[in-house]
Amino acid sequence: MVYWIRWWLTGVFARIYTLILFKGVEITGSTDHDGPRLIVANHFGGLVDAVVVVRALGGLPNIVAKSTLFKTLPLKLALRLLGVVPVYRQMDHSDMAKNVSSFDEVAKVLAKGRTVLIFPEGTVTDTQELQKVRTGAARMALSAIESGVDNLAMIPLGITYEDKVSSRSRVLVEVGEWITEDEIVSLADGQKLRESDRDLVDQVTNLVAERLGAVSPEFGSLVRERTMMLAASIHLRTGMSKAFAEPTMAELRAVAQQLALSTDPQDHNRLAATGRYQLSLAACGLEDDQIQPMPRTTDLARVALVKGLIVVLMAPFALLGLTANFIAILLVMGVGALVREPVSKGTARVITGIVVFPLSWIVMLVLSDPAVTWIALFLMVVGLVFLILAFAQLIDLFEAVSGWWAVHNHLALLPDLRRLRGEADAELSTILGETPSDRGA
Repeated sequence: MVYWIRWWLTGVFARIYTLILFKGVEITGSTDHDGPRLIVANHFGGLVDAVVVVRALGGLPNIVAKSTLFKTLPLKLALRLLGVVPVYRQMDHSDMAKNVSSFDEVAKVLAKGRTVLIFPEGTVTDTQELQKVRTGAARMALSAIESGVDNLAMIPLGITYEDKVSSRSRVLVEVGEWITEDEIVSLADGQKLRESDRDLVDQVTNLVAERLGAVSPEFGSLVRERTMMLAASIHLRTGMSKAFAEPTMAELRAVAQQLALSTDPQDHNRLAATGRYQLSLAACGLEDDQIQPMPRTTDLARVALVKGLIVVLMAPFALLGLTANFIAILLVMGVGALVREPVSKGTARVITGIVVFPLSWIVMLVLSDPAVTWIALFLMVVGLVFLILAFAQLIDLFEAVSGWWAVHNHLALLPDLRRLRGEADAELSTILGETPSDRGA
């Protein structure tokens, strides 16, 4: 009962918190399985990764985390309460023999048909690039099967951030091809599965790296990633007719990855057309989504009517949420602005939010009439959700108005910009191996 209450509450928290952190969370594929699941995910965003995985799963799995987090007693107690399992790493100069008890604990959780999450790279980096996959996930899977766990599935989750630094970007969670227990057994080639079999551990680790790598970004650097994502956005917008719409994150990553993995030496020169177009846009103070498709006055009126109506309807609850959570929101955003390292910004926001939001709610409850305590708590939480949703609508409305205003003040520039855009998209189509008929021309 405690497990499922924790699962549900953390799932609700993750949904609320990802509403704050991201403009959208896109999930492709399914993690549904009628048996134990060992989730293996890439690790690009620190603690934010765990929140994103909880959002994708719908609840909190038992998370495997480095033992150094358990050094202070308060944090140790909090982590154990959340079901976090310590793992001991050689890079931390820890006693590796203690991993035996950790693996046993993971096996017991999986034996109950539950879910365990591990980040098999064993570390987090600023680059969105899969690092060397360590053997921990493979050893845990083998240890669980060896102890009698049936129907185990290792499920890769690839996380791609549109912009790790921005607090209102998007994130993509891709579910990769599962590694089934039968696959793991087949690697043993008729031999008994043993966690101590180094060759088998390496084979399973390589399989994890292959499946996780297939749903993880591979660009070489953050600059190259941003360049390819921008080029992909330009290419995908060519076929769009609805103003203020955006390509999905799944589409963006697929096209950007295809551009980045091209081995044709001429493709570097072809990308120069995209650079010329983007430079021209910057010089004119415009953006591609204002050019293609160009927003009409009717488009702006439609967006203003819908967004404005939503904001008006949400306003009473949103103002209540702002009043109750104003200090907590300022602290979360302020901490994110103070931290310089991109990989630490999201983590700092999550940790601050976990602390300050409940504290602010407790203070408000203490100050409120005991007869309406639960009503006050409900209104504070619901008010926060409405505040987030209303704020998102206001941002969308502001972007729509500013985009319409910018492009309609530069109508004389559009012919040249559209010509440059056409040249850029034609070169991108060549890199991608598309023909005019592929684009519906």
